[in-house]
This record gives sequence, C-alpha cells and structure tokens, in this order.
Amino acid sequence: MRRQKRLIVLLAVLAVCIGDAVILSRIDFEEKMTGTQTEIVNVDSSEITYLSWNYEDETVAFSYSDDQWFCDDDSQMPVDQELMAEIAESLSQITSDKRVEDVKNLGIYGLDDPQYTMTIGADQTYEIAIGDESFTDGEVYISTGDDYVYLTDAGLIDKISYSLYDLVEKAEIPEMASVDEITVDKENGVDIVYQENAGYCYSDAYTYYLKDGDNYTQLDNENTEDMISTLSTFSWGDCVNYNVQDSELADYGLDEPTASVSIQYKDEDGNTHEFAYDVGTADDQYYAKAKDSAVVCMIDESVFNAADTASYDELKPEEVILLDWDTVDSMDIEMDGSIYSVSISPNEDASSEEDSEEPAYIYTLNGSEIDFSDAVDELTGMTLDPDETAQIGENKEELSMTFRRNTENYDTVTLTFYQYNGTYCIAVLDGEVLGCTARDDVVALKEAVNTVILDQSPDSDE
Repeated sequence: MRRQKRLIVLLAVLAVCIGDAVILSRIDFEEKMTGTQTEIVNVDSSEITYLSWNYEDETVAFSYSDDQWFCDDDSQMPVDQELMAEIAESLSQITSDKRVEDVKNLGIYGLDDPQYTMTIGADQTYEIAIGDESFTDGEVYISTGDDYVYLTDAGLIDKISYSLYDLVEKAEIPEMASVDEITVDKENGVDIVYQENAGYCYSDAYTYYLKDGDNYTQLDNENTEDMISTLSTFSWGDCVNYNVQDSELADYGLDEPTASVSIQYKDEDGNTHEFAYDVGTADDQYYAKAKDSAVVCMIDESVFNAADTASYDELKPEEVILLDWDTVDSMDIEMDGSIYSVSISPNEDASSEEDSEEPAYIYTLNGSEIDFSDAVDELTGMTLDPDETAQIGENKEELSMTFRRNTENYDTVTLTFYQYNGTYCIAVLDGEVLGCTARDDVVALKEAVNTVILDQSPDSDE
C-alpha cells in the first residue's frame, strides 16, 4: 500500500516536472525568437479559388468558379457568397512578426497535433497549421510546412470559426419602409391593413384594421404595431436544413405550418413587394422557411408566438373610446333619468406645451363654463378587460354619452354602459358590444359628472 502511494506521488512529481519542462522550453523559445517579418500569405482575394478549414470537428471546403463559391461536398448547398468573399479577403493577407529558426519539437507549440488547419488555394497553395496560444497575449503559433514556427495574431482563428451551416445563404428578410398589409393564414387567421384617415370607424386615431371582405374593424394601434414589427423585422436563427425535402418538413412542424405569414410592404422608393414565410414547431423548437425556399432556420419563440396568437381578441382596442376632441362640439349625458348637454370648444389661450396651465378645451353647461377635465380623464382612461365577455340582455342602462361631432362621417357617436355584475359593466358603442369595463371606473365617471352638476345647481351658490 505504501509502495502504491509512493508511486502515485512520484508520478505526480514527474507530471509537474514534464509540465515545467514544456513551459521552460516555450519560454526559452520565445526568448530566442527572432523579430523576422514574414508574409505567410500575400495574394489578392480575387485570386483565391479554394478555401478549406476545420472547425468544431468538421472540415469544410469551398471552390470558386464562374464568379461563385461552391461547397465541394454538396453542390446543392446555397452558399453565402458575401460571407465567403469576406472570409477570402480576411485570409488573403497573413503576416508574422516573429519566428524561430531552430525548431526542436513541434509538440511544444501544439503543432504536432494542431487544433486548426487551413488550406488557401491561389496561384500557389498555402497549408497552415494553427497551434497553441503563446505567452504573448493575442498571438498563436503557426507553421506552413517549412522549417520554422511563426507567431501571428490569434484573430486568425476567428476568421475560420464557421461551420458548414454558418455558410448557408438564407432568404433575405427585406428592409421595409412601411407595411401596408399583413396576412396570417391559419385557423381563425387575420388580414390586417394599415390606413391613415380611412374613415373605416368613428375615429381616425386608429390606423390598423382587421379586414373581412368589405368590412373593416379597428385594432389597437400599439399592440398591432408591436405584432407587425415582430413578424417583419426578425432575424433568422441557425440553419438546420439547407435543402429540405417534402418528406422532412414534418421534422420542423412545417408539413402543416402553424401559420403562414404574408407581408405586403413598400421599400424606400415606394415600390410594393411581398415577403412570405411559414412557421412551425417541433420538439419545443421553433422553425421557419421562406416561401419558395428549401432553407429551414430556427426562429425566436416570440416570432412564432406572434404568428400563432394573431387574432382579433389579441389585437382589439384596449380603450373603451378613442376620440379626437377637436372633432367633438358637444356631448349629451344621460344619467339617472336626466340628460345634461355639455358644449366643447378649443381654448385659444391654451399652449401646446405639456406643462401649460391652460386647459386645451373649454366646457360649458347651461351657458356657464365648467371644469369638466376630471370627467374627461375618467372617460379616456377606461379600458376593457380582454378576459371578460358578456352580451346585452335585460341589463339596465347605467350611463349613456352621445358625442356630436363636426365630421362628415360618424357625426354622432353614442357610448352606453349597462349594469352587468358587481365587478363589471358592459360597454356598447353605437349598438356594438365592446366588452366589459370595470364597474368602479363607471362609478368614478358618474361621480365626476355629478360633481360638476352639483356645482352648477342653484343650491351651490348659497
């Protein structure tokens, strides 16, 4: 037992000694280095016709002919020509500022079994092996098959840090100056258009609409814009198949895509184009493929979810009402059996500055100016609960507001709140049920209106 322990200790000491010897050899090598400047490779990138290297246990090789790069192992692979041109350019000039002329053992520098090798073919062929990093920061040992070992910038490794799938040319996701229409084809799909001042609804503040034949329904501006941005400005992830066959589409959930996205857009010159792709999922991964492309790439989950969940319920307006108050001349408020008429006019003394103390509008009731800002704030701040739905039955009317406007269309807009339960009221706009809004907000609106009315009553002057 003691002999075994002694043997283990001796072996450990031997390993340390060998390690120290290697380190000392390398230190000795670097101390004896000459400062010789050497051009390892010096060619014009246009003269390079062959490139190969190994990366992550994979060797890739590409040849250049007829003004294109081709994969030597698979001529069907769509090669990223721009990236290959960049790699060729980066490898056309490789220099060294130090070398050792008396190489005793390549293993000292990691060159007996190099981590990387590359071949550059031009008028002559350059074979380069890349070994360990040196004690000098940012440099590696290389050899070219001659009698020397050289030091060069360690960035050389980054220039060949590409696997085969990194070099696949993916479908271009175009720059879109504006999106006119986006269609998400799936079960209960949506067709969304962008239109300013369309007159499709009571308020031109809405710019996105759900299109259903000749019918248009306003959508929430912010949520719809976020969805469109996600579906139109994403980036492809890793390529997983560059020549997918129909029999392989099921591997990525693309035999029956979760959704097909089609985007009608304008470029910077105002020309209209279309960009379309399918999305799918398999084994908790998310994939996409551009139309008429055989390249399948991974995509971020957010892109998949945006297409998968696109629906009116997800994109319908959150606000109860969205009015341009410049278009409203007056409003009739029906509450507790009484009707009150409030006139509205722009305040000419108001400033456009946010910190202006003058209100933007002047409100009058029964010929007297009133402070109606609290009631308006309560109204414009009301939102719908997307998770709560209801239909009008024998529900009692709680509050009704009719807005009289100076517009050609929708010159009268009526918003009515009906009792539903202790938590919600039902909001109805021009006879169409919008959804449920918090009963507390409706009560707060009524109280704000009542405060103004009570201030205008004869008893308030006493």
